[in-house]
Amino acid sequence: MALIPNIMNDRLGTTASFQWLGQTAQDVRYAFRSFRRSKMFAGVAIVTLALGIGANTAIFSIINTVLLHPLPYPDSSRLVAINGNSPLSGITIVSFTKLSYMQPQVEALERIGAYYSLSLNLTTNGAPEQVSGAHGSLELFHLLGASPTLGREFLPEEDQLGGKDVALISNAYWRNRFAGDPAIVGKVVSIDGRDTSIVGVLPAGFHFPFAQPEPQVWLPRIFENPNYTLERVRAGAAYLLLVGKLRPGQTIERAEAELDTIGSRYQQAYPNFPDATTPLAVQTLEDSLVANTRPSLLALLAAVGFVLLIACVNVANLLLARAISRRKEIGIRRALGAARSRLVRQLLTESLVLSFLGGGLGILLAALCLPTVLGRMTPGTIPLSDVVHLDRTVLLFSLALCCVTGVMFGLIPALQASRLDLNARLKEGGRGSTAGGGAARQSMVVSEVALTLMLMTSAGLLIKSVLNLMNINPGFVAQDVVTFFVSLPPTQYRKPNQRTEFYRQLVERVRALPGVASAAVASHLPLGGATRLVHFCAEGTVCQGFAKDPIAAWRQISPDFLSTMRTPLLAGRTFEERDRADSPLVVIINKTIADRYFHGVNPLGRHIVNSRDQTSMEIVGVVADVKFLALNAPNSEEIYVPYTQDPWPSVSLVVRSSSSLPPPISAVRQVVARMDSDVPLAQILSLQEIVSGSIAQPRLIARLVGAFAVSALFLAALGIYGLMAYLVTQRSAEIAIRMALGAQPRTVLRLMVAQGMKLVLIGLLVGLAMSMAMTRLLSGLLFGTGPVDFGTLAVVSILFAVVAFGASYLPSRRAIRSDTLAVLRSA
Repeated sequence: MALIPNIMNDRLGTTASFQWLGQTAQDVRYAFRSFRRSKMFAGVAIVTLALGIGANTAIFSIINTVLLHPLPYPDSSRLVAINGNSPLSGITIVSFTKLSYMQPQVEALERIGAYYSLSLNLTTNGAPEQVSGAHGSLELFHLLGASPTLGREFLPEEDQLGGKDVALISNAYWRNRFAGDPAIVGKVVSIDGRDTSIVGVLPAGFHFPFAQPEPQVWLPRIFENPNYTLERVRAGAAYLLLVGKLRPGQTIERAEAELDTIGSRYQQAYPNFPDATTPLAVQTLEDSLVANTRPSLLALLAAVGFVLLIACVNVANLLLARAISRRKEIGIRRALGAARSRLVRQLLTESLVLSFLGGGLGILLAALCLPTVLGRMTPGTIPLSDVVHLDRTVLLFSLALCCVTGVMFGLIPALQASRLDLNARLKEGGRGSTAGGGAARQSMVVSEVALTLMLMTSAGLLIKSVLNLMNINPGFVAQDVVTFFVSLPPTQYRKPNQRTEFYRQLVERVRALPGVASAAVASHLPLGGATRLVHFCAEGTVCQGFAKDPIAAWRQISPDFLSTMRTPLLAGRTFEERDRADSPLVVIINKTIADRYFHGVNPLGRHIVNSRDQTSMEIVGVVADVKFLALNAPNSEEIYVPYTQDPWPSVSLVVRSSSSLPPPISAVRQVVARMDSDVPLAQILSLQEIVSGSIAQPRLIARLVGAFAVSALFLAALGIYGLMAYLVTQRSAEIAIRMALGAQPRTVLRLMVAQGMKLVLIGLLVGLAMSMAMTRLLSGLLFGTGPVDFGTLAVVSILFAVVAFGASYLPSRRAIRSDTLAVLRSA
């Protein structure tokens, strides 16, 4: 007998569940029937929500991949980056000697892997091409869990001096270059003039975004560097980046403390090595990849969040306005006994149906547009952008967003509509009644104006920052210049004089081409990312010794480089053909070195000493500062030397074309092919593209936030227009009476517009206060402007006021032009 109450309770619970499901299904069906009767309302609401939810879905998919997902490596939470931060360039590099010294001593780390990237000349079947490559240690592949899907990994004996030349290739390169040939393992190709056997293909899911461009070919033996002799490598030449793995239970702080202690011992053991005094910093591997991108992505997420809030306010206003046409329907349902909670549930169900319809369309738009947007970005603008996609987490986020959004814009209209006066609803035509919600609608419009102004102000500041960056004088003229990267195989051009002669002939032949105004070569291009640093001591200063003297960037250039780049020569001369390897060593310094170390004394004829080998070089010229690292970076010390006196294995060929002719890219290719068919050209870019690429991320953020601000402005204008149309409808009888009593149309129009602009003014004041508070969060993304810029605030406010005036004026003008008698008869 005791079981009977439990059975009855179960049956009652099951019945209630079925009843709830039945009522929900009924509400959904009724919502669709209602939307079919109001197609215009439903269409506007769905498209508005699609814009807001679609933008949030797209941005969240990027944030999910870049910031929220763990890196796709085993135990990625224990992986760390271990680097020495250069005081000049910010490039994080460590020497092979320092790595070998600290590897057996550090106890907080299980393993330490190392790598460095470079360009490789790869030849198959007589066709050369330049590919992105990297040298990686065996520990690096073990740390990252990169086990080849075809073939094998590097063997320990292949990672030793004199080891066999072998390579691993990426899955994408295997498919694109070798058509996914299953017999690729064991195939011999020429890499930098050396016969190299491909021993494995890395997994399709393996990505290495820490080097840009991502390596397609991996080689062993990190102590082999074409830019340095083995003696220089052993003497502390720094070029490696390190990845470590914490032991279980160990912390970054413990690892960093250990490395500091080991670094002190290293400095005592090798006091004259260039990285002896460089401290080591430890951070999570994920932070090393996304730390510079996180503020920009969070700013985008905040921007699309504002757009969604504005969209919700607009749809809520539409629902409040729609309540006017439904007042009789709701009154009849209340008269027939429908509870207020039942009506709220029905109206909320309609809001959720709208939200899910808009969300579905928004997800579709995000899926269609996101690949196009990401594909057009400059590589490296956002890390891991090539693997961003709409996965299950993003879809769950979008579904949750639809639920929250539906409640946000549906709750207040549902409560307002369900508590309006029952008798007024049942009057014929609802004469003299209102749909209620006037205060709520006005509050929503004020909020909408404030949010829009805040978003527009942020966009204005970001756009102003990008314009400031674009207006910086980089120290050269980028127009009509094309660059080509040339890397000579070290086996064929081992001797310096071989490299010198190749580049001399290359410049001479390219300069003779039709349409070429000038040509030159340089080891490093401005804003190209790469650099070489040296310690130096200026004449007249006290030399501290190697690794203690100041650091300058070292640029090898041909005689016509400065004139080709149109970098102003401030004093002295440029390099000439007489500056050969057997001539006295000469240098050109930039203005920063002249100002900091010669203190107004003419530096021409004075000397600079290379701290490593105490080589003295005469200063023959002073040039203007050039932005080599970044447009927003402070000017740094730069030393130019003739490439004939210090030839570099790889250079950038710089060609300035005549303004009336296009750049002769195919002709330059033919020149190089005739000189050496095994030397490919790569990274063919205009100098303007390089400059533009250096500010790709801030420009992208400014464009996206600007697009969201324009969308918000459009939605806000619609909201103000909708409010004014609602107010005009509510006051149509009053307007008709005023007109019948002799009021001038201009006076009535001014009265109506003033009512709308009063709300706009309140919103502007609130928005200005919010903007001055919120834009301080953007300070790290701004350049040449502060977070509170009164000029930007004024321009944005005036622009919004003009748009808002138009949105208030149009429905007000239509009201005063309506038939006064017809309005009075229907009142």
